[in-house]
Formats: sequence, structure tokens, C-alpha cells
Amino acid sequence: MIILKSQVFKTIPKSAEQSCIFLNNTQTDKVVDGTYLELCIKAGCKYLVFMTDDTPYEDMLHIHLLNEHLDIVDSATIGSMYSMGSFRNYNIQNSNTLTFHFIGDTKWKIEILDSKEFLFPLISSLKGVSRKNIFYQYIKIYSNPSL
Repeated sequence: MIILKSQVFKTIPKSAEQSCIFLNNTQTDKVVDGTYLELCIKAGCKYLVFMTDDTPYEDMLHIHLLNEHLDIVDSATIGSMYSMGSFRNYNIQNSNTLTFHFIGDTKWKIEILDSKEFLFPLISSLKGVSRKNIFYQYIKIYSNPSL
């Protein structure tokens, strides 16, 4: 895993909910949920992107896994109404795992999987985590949130 600097990967808000992706200072036609880029990590040929909404007292963390063409492979959102989140203390554990804190003292762990894994709807969900695709995952999220 390599942390990408803003000269390589950056986003610019397109609306109140989404941002356009720039790669090597060139605008792409790709967009992601979120308006503020917290962190982008390159893991092999994939990009792990952490975006927040920049909304005081109700910030959500959007985590996107993008393929080499910047297509969204998997996405998850951490947060809930009236929960104050601050993305901090990120730490690369190994070539496919990262830990960070968001919402209070909750420590989260993200693992990039080699292949997609089936999800059991509602049973596999962590408290405070929502996904658009609820039947499979390419990123696995671990935590014990007190949301």
C-alpha cells in the first residue's frame, strides 16, 4: 500500500454529495460520493479512497475501492445521523490492511480482499456501516462501534 499525494490523486467537489476524480492532474469522467478527500491509497492496481461529506455534526466516511480504470468495485459508508466523525490515526498494517479511527474512539480495520466475498444481508452488516451492494464485498470492514 502506498499513500498517494494530491499531485497524483485528488478530488474536486462536483455537487454537495459527489466529487470528480483527477489522476496526475488530469480530470477523469469518474465521480465518487463525498466532497472532501481524506486519503487515497494505492494497493497494487487498485485505489482505496476515503471521502467525507464535510458536514459538521453529521459527517459520514465514504470508503471506495476503485479498479485501475477508476471504476467503483465496492463502496461502504460509515456514520449515522447526528454522529460526529473525524478521520484520523490511519496506519497501514500490511499490503492489504489499514486501520483508522472515525467517530469517537472507534478503531476500524479495512481489508482489501483478493476476490469478492458473499455477504449475508443484515447478518453481515456492522452497526453504522451501509453499503449500496449488500450481496458481496471486495473490502471487509472490522470494528465494534458504539454508534
